[in-house]
Amino acid sequence: MKDENKGYTSYYSICLNVKNRRCVVVGGGDVARRKAASLVDCGAVLTVVSPALDPVLEYMAFQKEINWIQREFEENDLEKVFLAVAATDNRDVNRRIGELCNKRGIIVNIVDAPDESDFINPTTVERGPLTIAISTCGLSPSLAASIRQELEMVYGDEYGSFLEMMARIRPQVLKEFPIPQHRHKIFERMVSSRAISLLRTGLSDEARKELDRILDEARRERDSGPGPSLPIV
Repeated sequence: MKDENKGYTSYYSICLNVKNRRCVVVGGGDVARRKAASLVDCGAVLTVVSPALDPVLEYMAFQKEINWIQREFEENDLEKVFLAVAATDNRDVNRRIGELCNKRGIIVNIVDAPDESDFINPTTVERGPLTIAISTCGLSPSLAASIRQELEMVYGDEYGSFLEMMARIRPQVLKEFPIPQHRHKIFERMVSSRAISLLRTGLSDEARKELDRILDEARRERDSGPGPSLPIV
């Protein structure tokens, strides 16, 4: 709801896990396609309700990536739904979906009425597991797009590759180093190492060896005797 004192809505930033959750998008046009694609990419079990679909959505339905209900929206389309998106070109239909979701406790995004929505989708920069979200609370999408372009130049694919390597090495660190302060210093050392720079120049094997070297050093420091912390060198 809009804060009348500020003149706009302040949104609580959150990353939402929709994997294997039942979600529904009502509508079959360009906006619905973008919303549906994002939800599918994040592992949602998605149903799209619309008499007709954008060609991309139609192909997704053909490939069984989404479940298509080929008709107008009905209230029972919200049964056991975790998240809903109202993306039709009919203001009354979108409003009704929002009201029904509110009654059922379903989080909802109403594309033509952000102030009636539980959430809005920020502009994002994505590099594999890395997601950088930019929101202007709906006040200036153009500014959000400009900032996104700047961030895309700063944060390249090497950051996604680094995080994919961390997905391999992080469980080892958690298992072998039970003291949180020790783990934190190891991760700090990895982030500040040459690994990202090596990945930027395409030297992925060397970057992997760099992270392995840091972990091996931490093991030797641990095994050499107990101490209050792992020094950063």
